[in-house]
Amino acid sequence: MKINKGQFRLTSRTKNFKFDMNRGKGHLLDYLKNRLDWHVNPRLNKVPNFPSHIDIETSSICNLNCPMCYTTTDEFKEKVDAGLIDFKLFKKIIDESVKYNLYSIRLSFRGEAFLHPKIYDMIKYAKDSGIKEVSSLTHGGHIDEKKFEHLIDLGLDWLTISFDGIGEMYEKIRHPLKFDDAVQKIKNYQELKKEKGVVKPVIKVQTIWPAISKNPEEFYNIFNPITDQIASNPLIDYLGNDSDIVYEENFTCPQLWQRMVIGSNGKVMMCANDEMNSHIVGDVNEDSIYNIWHGKKLNKARDIHKKHRGTKDLDVCKHCYLPRKTERETIEVENRSLNIDNYTDRTQKIGE
Repeated sequence: MKINKGQFRLTSRTKNFKFDMNRGKGHLLDYLKNRLDWHVNPRLNKVPNFPSHIDIETSSICNLNCPMCYTTTDEFKEKVDAGLIDFKLFKKIIDESVKYNLYSIRLSFRGEAFLHPKIYDMIKYAKDSGIKEVSSLTHGGHIDEKKFEHLIDLGLDWLTISFDGIGEMYEKIRHPLKFDDAVQKIKNYQELKKEKGVVKPVIKVQTIWPAISKNPEEFYNIFNPITDQIASNPLIDYLGNDSDIVYEENFTCPQLWQRMVIGSNGKVMMCANDEMNSHIVGDVNEDSIYNIWHGKKLNKARDIHKKHRGTKDLDVCKHCYLPRKTERETIEVENRSLNIDNYTDRTQKIGE
């Protein structure tokens, strides 16, 4: 069972180790236990008392229209009532989570997290309540140096910035964001961290592979000096274009034993890859996280996966990238060989 399938790191092993240690700084033993649970529980089909991690969608709205993104599709607009999470609901989630010593939350899922006017209040509430790791994913357009300094002061642990391509490629995908401005902001963020003598939030930049496949080393050389980690993902079938999908044999999804995903409306999805709300397992407006985590709907999904029947019995799994068979490609970056597991029969053309 491959636990973290899809993403690969361009940074060196030494730098990745430093990233992990800085990410866990201040609660390193708890961090290491969390990472152990993350890998072991799925392999043993062990349902922990409470999720190891919760994704909380602050916003299912995004102000960009990236060509590879499902939020631009008619299907998403029809099936997802896009909006912002209510702050009272957010506090309800955190209040229950700290009672069970939840280790980490990520304030993002489908939309742009920093569109929520209270996201800084959410970070503060979560950290003050005792959540050890608070992270978020952003395109970066709503953050500047002043706001990043505020994130440092609030104690944000980890910020991932989606940064697809270099120059014109980036500006085409992430319109109307500007490449040089975006790079300079990241440089300034790291300088702010140095001035304050802190390592958090660790800054990770990630990109879709086809946006840098022609110049991965150039992308690496730009971001290695100014970020804590660089990662890339093969292009997933977010637009739902693929029909003849080749699956791995005897696939069991690890996510059902690891994490919970709560949408901005409080609905709980079966997993972090149910972008279209096709398999709702609960509603935290009406029930507790604990009850949903141990409820019939999630347990039924777990039983299906124990029998390796996810792609046969669950529609959301049929269209997921995790069960897809992969083919290995090797590239060279900084005289290091890196393996990329591309999905079998999956085009790597942006917008397809």
